[in-house]
Amino acid sequence: MSRNFQMLKQVQAARLLAVCVLSLFLTPLAFAQSKLNVKLEEAVFQGLTGIKLRSSIPLSGITAADILVRRADGLIVAPNDILDVKIEGDELAIALSATVFARISAKGTTIATRSFGKVGATRPVPVLKTGESTENGYLIGTSGWTDEGWNTIVTDPSYVDTLTGQRGLYRFSDTRPDRDISGHRIEKNAAVTSTPTLRTKTMLVLFVEFPDRKAADAEAQYKQFSQFGPYLNYLQPAANWFNTSSYGQLQLKLVSPQHNRKLDWLMLRKNAKDYKWGGNTEDTGDMFQYSHDVAQLAYERYGIRVDAYDLLLVIPAQGKSGLPNGPATINDQYMGQAQVPSRVVLVERDGKAHTLGTFVTAGNDLFIWGYRWLIHETGHTFGLPDLYMYKPEINGEEVDRFFYVGGWDMMGNIGGQSPDFLAWHKWKMHWIRDDQVDVVSQASEVPSHHVISPVETPGGSKMVVIRTGLATAYVAEFRTRLGVNSENPQAKQAGVLLYKLDSTLPESGEKPVLQVISRQYYHSPEVGGERNLTGVWRPINKSLDGYEQGATWQAGDVFSDPATGVTIRIDSIANSTDSSKADGRIYTEEDTASLTVIKRGNAQLSRKMTLANASLRKLNQLHFTVEVEQEAGELNWFVLQRSRLSKEHVLLRQANGKIIPDYQIKSFKFTGQEVEIEFKPGTFVNAQMARGLQVATRPYFNIGAAIGIPVRLEL
Repeated sequence: MSRNFQMLKQVQAARLLAVCVLSLFLTPLAFAQSKLNVKLEEAVFQGLTGIKLRSSIPLSGITAADILVRRADGLIVAPNDILDVKIEGDELAIALSATVFARISAKGTTIATRSFGKVGATRPVPVLKTGESTENGYLIGTSGWTDEGWNTIVTDPSYVDTLTGQRGLYRFSDTRPDRDISGHRIEKNAAVTSTPTLRTKTMLVLFVEFPDRKAADAEAQYKQFSQFGPYLNYLQPAANWFNTSSYGQLQLKLVSPQHNRKLDWLMLRKNAKDYKWGGNTEDTGDMFQYSHDVAQLAYERYGIRVDAYDLLLVIPAQGKSGLPNGPATINDQYMGQAQVPSRVVLVERDGKAHTLGTFVTAGNDLFIWGYRWLIHETGHTFGLPDLYMYKPEINGEEVDRFFYVGGWDMMGNIGGQSPDFLAWHKWKMHWIRDDQVDVVSQASEVPSHHVISPVETPGGSKMVVIRTGLATAYVAEFRTRLGVNSENPQAKQAGVLLYKLDSTLPESGEKPVLQVISRQYYHSPEVGGERNLTGVWRPINKSLDGYEQGATWQAGDVFSDPATGVTIRIDSIANSTDSSKADGRIYTEEDTASLTVIKRGNAQLSRKMTLANASLRKLNQLHFTVEVEQEAGELNWFVLQRSRLSKEHVLLRQANGKIIPDYQIKSFKFTGQEVEIEFKPGTFVNAQMARGLQVATRPYFNIGAAIGIPVRLEL
């Protein structure tokens, strides 16, 4: 009995041990099963620097370490980049560092939570950017040598015009980022990117002198520039400025073979005074000849090919003879004024012509403005217009030439208090991504709310575009003394900057393509006060007081334009105060401005196309006419090309509802008003198959879809 008893005790002990060991595994499982199940929903961005969402139960006690924000590239946002977490009932508000989406898209972001306390881990849900499509904010410019609308950057040298036979569309240097930081190419038209991007542009710098303007005769303070190294150092801050203003996406490299190879100045045969152009650069003929002479001489003497570089900069020896100013010049290749080939031509010894479409030539103004001159003129080669008035006069009354914009952009007053490029310009150059832009174009009973970050720093949403018409809009952006503005001792103001756009207007005319709306002038009785009906948001005089002080809008301010039904309210601006600094508002890249926009009335987003006279003259031949609503202003080459109807835009629907695919179209001819289509054999076997055919067009470029019309049979 004692032996059996011992065996029984051993079995019981083994069972007890097994139960204890099993409990070690089962207890955590049971504990985990006791965690609360939580569901996240309605996650939306707040200016790309914040996320708001709801949870099925209040997430009391959650911290930054418990939150999982995953970007599209797979990177999980570090806890120290989650600046704040606020809980209010079932709502959760998360503040993100502006660096999180500074250089890559927020598209594809998800959010989840780790297990904490009594709450179990949650499933990831997408974080959405609410509001209208950013495309609703695209304004297509129509006038002048530069496109003042959204899409200014066009470089397509492979294009062949089917009507004129002109080859290439090479008007501006393309600044859109085209490579990631590893050097891999990205899609040309990518509005969002999954990795930080950049673009490198090489600017060839040629140093020239003349019989009447020699380097050896320069004034004493410019003697140092007889050697190219110090001069290149003098210009280098312009390249640094572009790097900062573009958020590190544009690398401008100044390249001088004359300096690198220790060559001499290029002595031109003609005197400087023999190259004549007006102070307002209206006569460009001699500038094209000048650039041609320089390019030809550089090749013949030193073998330097200007067409091997992205940009050309010609620097003359300092002197007083000729060359009063130094403009940038753009080849005017657009419909009706096409130059084939370009007026600037480099002819090599083998007789092969190499064309140059854009160039920058320095003049005496370089020695006044310094490196900022190069930023302004290079901006023209990127498709940016002058924002000052060539003839400063309105209704016969003299005004300051910076009347409309002041010093709020480098294309205005180069020496202004806040010369960084406007957000609108940075968007046009693709330095600001589409997901960093909020757009309001349609009326809504519910006001829209927006959070924007400083335009001078890379992160967050950058602007709100309030579309008011086919070519008009208001823009709100947050200006500070950060970025390139921090280098400017004249920087005085910070706050929300409001301005009005009209892309049908030419640059620098009596009516502005861009007009900053100064807060100081807003209540002026000279413009009708808040119910302004003049279209000019400041008194017509020579004063610029409202641009040196009082231009920006602060928390609590409200702008309203009854003519367009737009109201913009500045709700709040986060800031730290330092009374020793200018107006006491010192902002960081993490600060934001919050706005509310009320829009009454829908803005026209596209031109109207109407089809007529559709007939099938043979089983394989379709004819119809097209009428497109014209825009105000002169349509430029780019707009006319992109406005052309192609077979991909035509929608052919049979009586049974089937769509005829465009590959069934053998030939397509569009002459501007008439369309001739030839179908491939077998598309219509007999007239019965063609009965009930309708033709319509899909929306494209800035042209809306055309309503379908029946096709008559004339067989």
